[in-house]
Amino acid sequence: MARRSKITRMDKWDVPASRPRLKSGSIPLCDLSPRPALHQLGSQVYFSQFRRTKKGIPFSEIKQSADIAKAFADHACKFIMQLIRNTDGWAIITTPRRRHAEGFHFATAVCEIISSRLGIRFYADAVQCINRNRLAPEFHLLRLIPERRVIVYDDIITTGITLTATTSLLDDRDFVLNLIGINNR
Repeated sequence: MARRSKITRMDKWDVPASRPRLKSGSIPLCDLSPRPALHQLGSQVYFSQFRRTKKGIPFSEIKQSADIAKAFADHACKFIMQLIRNTDGWAIITTPRRRHAEGFHFATAVCEIISSRLGIRFYADAVQCINRNRLAPEFHLLRLIPERRVIVYDDIITTGITLTATTSLLDDRDFVLNLIGINNR
């Protein structure tokens, strides 16, 4: 007996798509009040600038705003200067962008501003995810990064898998600083 494809009804094609919801049914929000914190994820340590709140702006809107990217970069620059002071010999990269995402990339915009203000070399698209497995992603370093000290920037951390996989590519470095925009854990 031949197997039939599943048919999906398209009755509500004109209804706008709903916002992403968490398992609890709430939309992830952030009020953009700075709440710097140090976190541990297995053997890795990361710093976050903001955290998820009950009221505020939805993450989906935050990630599409160049103005908010500028605000994140302002906080990140102050934070980086307090931590490392001398930016000579440092580079900054982002975690890989999603394959289906095109156009404005929030983390890249933040890193470009940090790079121009602090004089840290930014390597755009330095890391790529090869497979689509979200639980065990396979990442590769696409560009040679000669600097021995690297800042890894990620806009939002939820599970930490992307950050862990990206940082594991930089095991041979003298120092890796993990900086996160919003802690959603």
